[in-house]
Amino acid sequence: MHLVLSGEGASDVGSDSPGERLRQRENIGPITKLVDLLIERRLGYSLVEYQALTLFSKAALVDRAKLMKPRSRKGKKQPSETRYFYNNARALALLAGELEVEDRVVVLFRDGDGTGTSTRQEWAQKLQSMLDGFAVEELTTGVPILPKPKSEAWWLCALRDDYQNCQQLEDESGNDASPNSLKSQIEAYLGEPATHLLLNDKIDDGEIDIDRIDMDSLNKFKKRLNEVLDLLCCARSKL
Repeated sequence: MHLVLSGEGASDVGSDSPGERLRQRENIGPITKLVDLLIERRLGYSLVEYQALTLFSKAALVDRAKLMKPRSRKGKKQPSETRYFYNNARALALLAGELEVEDRVVVLFRDGDGTGTSTRQEWAQKLQSMLDGFAVEELTTGVPILPKPKSEAWWLCALRDDYQNCQQLEDESGNDASPNSLKSQIEAYLGEPATHLLLNDKIDDGEIDIDRIDMDSLNKFKKRLNEVLDLLCCARSKL
Protein backbone atom coordinates (compact mmCIF):
# COMPACT_ATOMS: atom_id res chain seq x y z
CA MET A 1 0.00 0.00 0.00
CA HIS A 2 1.20 3.52 -0.77
CA LEU A 3 0.17 6.82 0.81
CA VAL A 4 -0.10 9.93 -1.37
CA LEU A 5 -0.61 13.28 0.35
CA SER A 6 -0.97 16.95 -0.38
CA GLY A 7 -1.35 19.60 2.30
CA GLU A 8 -1.12 23.29 3.00
CA GLY A 9 2.60 23.20 3.76
CA ALA A 10 5.45 22.06 5.97
CA SER A 11 3.58 22.60 9.23
CA ASP A 12 0.83 20.07 8.47
CA VAL A 13 1.83 17.26 6.09
CA GLY A 14 5.53 18.03 5.76
CA SER A 15 7.97 19.35 3.22
CA ASP A 16 10.09 17.84 0.49
CA SER A 17 10.59 18.16 -3.23
CA PRO A 18 7.28 17.69 -5.05
CA GLY A 19 6.67 14.06 -5.85
CA GLU A 20 9.62 12.82 -3.82
CA ARG A 21 9.30 10.37 -0.92
CA LEU A 22 9.70 11.81 2.55
CA ARG A 23 12.73 10.39 4.32
CA GLN A 24 13.70 12.68 7.15
CA ARG A 25 11.81 12.81 10.46
CA GLU A 26 11.91 16.60 10.44
CA ASN A 27 10.15 16.60 7.06
CA ILE A 28 7.08 14.81 8.41
CA GLY A 29 4.15 16.93 9.57
CA PRO A 30 1.58 16.07 12.27
CA ILE A 31 -1.24 15.49 9.77
CA THR A 32 0.95 12.90 8.03
CA LYS A 33 1.68 11.26 11.38
CA LEU A 34 -2.03 11.26 12.18
CA VAL A 35 -2.92 9.56 8.89
CA ASP A 36 -0.06 7.09 9.16
CA LEU A 37 -1.00 6.17 12.73
CA LEU A 38 -4.57 5.38 11.72
CA ILE A 39 -3.39 3.29 8.78
CA GLU A 40 -0.81 1.50 10.94
CA ARG A 41 -3.55 0.40 13.31
CA ARG A 42 -5.30 -1.31 10.41
CA LEU A 43 -2.31 -2.74 8.57
CA GLY A 44 0.03 -3.45 11.46
CA TYR A 45 2.89 -1.42 9.97
CA SER A 46 3.77 2.19 9.23
CA LEU A 47 3.80 3.38 5.62
CA VAL A 48 6.08 6.24 6.63
CA GLU A 49 8.66 3.87 8.08
CA TYR A 50 8.51 1.78 4.90
CA GLN A 51 8.89 4.99 2.86
CA ALA A 52 5.69 4.10 1.03
CA LEU A 53 4.78 7.77 0.97
CA THR A 54 4.71 10.49 -1.67
CA LEU A 55 4.00 14.14 -0.96
CA PHE A 56 2.83 16.64 -3.57
CA SER A 57 3.04 20.34 -2.77
CA LYS A 58 0.26 22.84 -3.43
CA ALA A 59 2.41 24.24 -6.24
CA ALA A 60 2.58 20.82 -7.90
CA LEU A 61 -1.22 20.63 -7.85
CA VAL A 62 -1.49 24.13 -9.32
CA ASP A 63 0.85 23.17 -12.16
CA ARG A 64 -1.09 19.97 -12.86
CA ALA A 65 -4.41 21.82 -12.75
CA LYS A 66 -3.25 24.12 -15.53
CA LEU A 67 -3.18 21.10 -17.84
CA MET A 68 -6.64 19.86 -16.89
CA LYS A 69 -9.65 20.28 -19.12
CA PRO A 70 -12.74 21.66 -17.34
CA ARG A 71 -14.93 18.84 -16.10
CA SER A 72 -17.99 18.87 -13.91
CA ARG A 73 -19.55 15.77 -12.46
CA LYS A 74 -22.94 14.91 -13.94
CA GLY A 75 -22.78 18.05 -16.05
CA LYS A 76 -23.08 20.37 -13.07
CA LYS A 77 -21.08 23.58 -13.01
CA GLN A 78 -18.80 23.80 -9.99
CA PRO A 79 -19.62 26.83 -7.77
CA SER A 80 -16.74 29.28 -7.40
CA GLU A 81 -16.53 28.85 -3.61
CA THR A 82 -15.89 25.11 -3.97
CA ARG A 83 -14.08 24.98 -7.32
CA TYR A 84 -10.70 25.36 -5.62
CA PHE A 85 -11.24 22.21 -3.55
CA TYR A 86 -12.71 20.34 -6.53
CA ASN A 87 -9.77 21.17 -8.80
CA ASN A 88 -7.24 20.34 -6.09
CA ALA A 89 -8.79 16.89 -5.70
CA ARG A 90 -8.79 16.34 -9.47
CA ALA A 91 -5.15 17.39 -9.77
CA LEU A 92 -4.03 15.16 -6.90
CA ALA A 93 -5.97 12.21 -8.35
CA LEU A 94 -4.20 12.67 -11.69
CA LEU A 95 -0.75 13.00 -10.09
CA ALA A 96 -1.37 9.93 -7.95
CA GLY A 97 -2.41 7.99 -11.04
CA GLU A 98 0.94 8.75 -12.67
CA LEU A 99 2.89 7.07 -9.85
CA GLU A 100 4.14 3.55 -10.50
CA VAL A 101 2.66 2.18 -7.29
CA GLU A 102 -0.36 0.05 -6.41
CA ASP A 103 -3.05 0.33 -3.76
CA ARG A 104 -2.86 4.10 -3.37
CA VAL A 105 -4.48 5.90 -0.44
CA VAL A 106 -4.76 9.45 -1.75
CA VAL A 107 -5.21 12.11 0.94
CA LEU A 108 -5.91 15.79 0.30
CA PHE A 109 -5.59 18.09 3.30
CA ARG A 110 -6.90 21.64 3.12
CA ASP A 111 -7.98 24.04 5.86
CA GLY A 112 -11.72 24.54 5.81
CA ASP A 113 -11.93 28.26 6.47
CA GLY A 114 -9.46 30.93 7.46
CA THR A 115 -11.98 33.29 9.02
CA GLY A 116 -14.49 31.09 10.81
CA THR A 117 -17.34 32.73 8.87
CA SER A 118 -18.15 29.62 6.84
CA THR A 119 -21.39 27.89 7.80
CA ARG A 120 -21.53 24.13 8.35
CA GLN A 121 -23.44 23.85 5.08
CA GLU A 122 -20.66 25.65 3.21
CA TRP A 123 -18.06 23.46 4.89
CA ALA A 124 -20.01 20.34 3.87
CA GLN A 125 -20.15 21.60 0.27
CA LYS A 126 -16.37 22.05 0.22
CA LEU A 127 -15.91 18.54 1.55
CA GLN A 128 -18.26 17.11 -1.05
CA SER A 129 -16.48 19.02 -3.81
CA MET A 130 -13.25 17.23 -2.89
CA LEU A 131 -15.01 13.87 -3.07
CA ASP A 132 -16.53 14.88 -6.41
CA GLY A 133 -13.10 15.89 -7.72
CA PHE A 134 -11.73 12.47 -6.87
CA ALA A 135 -14.78 10.76 -8.37
CA VAL A 136 -14.70 12.61 -11.70
CA GLU A 137 -11.16 11.29 -12.21
CA GLU A 138 -12.43 7.81 -11.28
CA LEU A 139 -10.35 7.61 -8.11
CA THR A 140 -12.12 5.43 -5.55
CA THR A 141 -9.49 5.75 -2.82
CA GLY A 142 -9.48 9.51 -2.29
CA VAL A 143 -9.70 10.82 1.27
CA PRO A 144 -10.36 14.51 2.01
CA ILE A 145 -9.18 16.07 5.25
CA LEU A 146 -10.98 19.36 5.85
CA PRO A 147 -10.73 20.60 9.45
CA LYS A 148 -13.15 23.32 10.47
CA PRO A 149 -11.87 25.91 10.59
CA LYS A 150 -8.30 24.47 10.56
CA SER A 151 -6.27 21.69 12.15
CA GLU A 152 -5.30 23.87 15.11
CA ALA A 153 -8.81 23.23 16.43
CA TRP A 154 -8.02 19.50 16.59
CA TRP A 155 -4.68 19.96 18.32
CA LEU A 156 -6.15 22.44 20.81
CA CYS A 157 -8.90 19.98 21.70
CA ALA A 158 -6.29 17.36 22.58
CA LEU A 159 -3.86 19.69 24.31
CA ARG A 160 -6.52 21.01 26.70
CA ASP A 161 -6.51 17.51 28.28
CA ASP A 162 -10.22 17.38 29.11
CA TYR A 163 -11.38 16.72 25.51
CA GLN A 164 -14.69 18.37 26.46
CA ASN A 165 -16.72 20.87 24.45
CA CYS A 166 -14.38 20.53 21.50
CA GLN A 167 -17.15 20.87 18.91
CA GLN A 168 -17.40 24.60 19.64
CA LEU A 169 -13.80 25.01 18.48
CA GLU A 170 -15.00 24.35 14.94
CA ASP A 171 -16.96 27.62 15.08
CA GLU A 172 -13.97 29.78 16.03
CA SER A 173 -11.99 31.89 13.61
CA GLY A 174 -9.13 30.30 11.73
CA ASN A 175 -7.50 33.69 11.19
CA ASP A 176 -4.19 33.75 13.10
CA ALA A 177 -4.44 37.54 13.37
CA SER A 178 -7.83 37.49 15.09
CA PRO A 179 -8.16 38.09 18.85
CA ASN A 180 -7.74 34.89 20.86
CA SER A 181 -6.94 32.94 17.70
CA LEU A 182 -6.62 29.16 17.78
CA LYS A 183 -2.88 29.55 17.23
CA SER A 184 -2.49 31.87 20.21
CA GLN A 185 -4.62 29.58 22.38
CA ILE A 186 -2.38 26.62 21.59
CA GLU A 187 0.75 28.62 22.38
CA ALA A 188 -0.80 29.72 25.67
CA TYR A 189 -1.40 26.09 26.69
CA LEU A 190 2.06 24.98 25.62
CA GLY A 191 4.02 28.02 26.69
CA GLU A 192 5.80 27.90 23.34
CA PRO A 193 4.98 27.81 19.61
CA ALA A 194 3.21 24.65 18.42
CA THR A 195 5.82 23.60 15.86
CA HIS A 196 5.28 20.51 13.77
CA LEU A 197 8.11 18.75 15.59
CA LEU A 198 6.55 19.48 18.98
CA LEU A 199 3.17 18.21 17.82
CA ASN A 200 4.85 15.14 16.34
CA ASP A 201 6.44 14.37 19.70
CA LYS A 202 3.11 14.73 21.48
CA ILE A 203 1.47 12.35 19.02
CA ASP A 204 4.31 9.85 19.51
CA ASP A 205 4.08 10.18 23.31
CA GLY A 206 0.31 9.67 23.29
CA GLU A 207 -0.36 13.19 24.60
CA ILE A 208 -2.55 13.78 21.56
CA ASP A 209 -5.08 10.96 21.63
CA ILE A 210 -7.01 11.06 18.35
CA ASP A 211 -9.51 8.49 19.63
CA ARG A 212 -10.70 10.96 22.27
CA ILE A 213 -11.17 13.88 19.88
CA ASP A 214 -14.86 14.00 19.03
CA MET A 215 -15.23 16.66 16.35
CA ASP A 216 -17.35 16.42 13.22
CA SER A 217 -14.62 17.36 10.76
CA LEU A 218 -12.18 14.82 12.23
CA ASN A 219 -14.81 12.09 12.47
CA LYS A 220 -15.74 12.46 8.81
CA PHE A 221 -12.08 12.11 7.81
CA LYS A 222 -11.62 8.97 9.93
CA LYS A 223 -14.82 7.44 8.55
CA ARG A 224 -13.75 8.00 4.94
CA LEU A 225 -10.23 6.68 5.60
CA ASN A 226 -11.68 3.49 7.06
CA GLU A 227 -13.95 3.10 4.02
CA VAL A 228 -10.93 3.35 1.71
CA LEU A 229 -8.89 0.91 3.78
CA ASP A 230 -11.83 -1.51 3.77
CA LEU A 231 -11.96 -1.23 -0.01
CA LEU A 232 -8.22 -1.83 -0.49
CA CYS A 233 -7.95 -4.59 2.08
CA CYS A 234 -10.97 -6.42 0.68
CA ALA A 235 -9.68 -6.10 -2.89
CA ARG A 236 -6.30 -7.46 -1.84
CA SER A 237 -7.82 -10.40 0.06
CA LYS A 238 -9.61 -11.56 -3.09
CA LEU A 239 -6.38 -11.83 -5.10
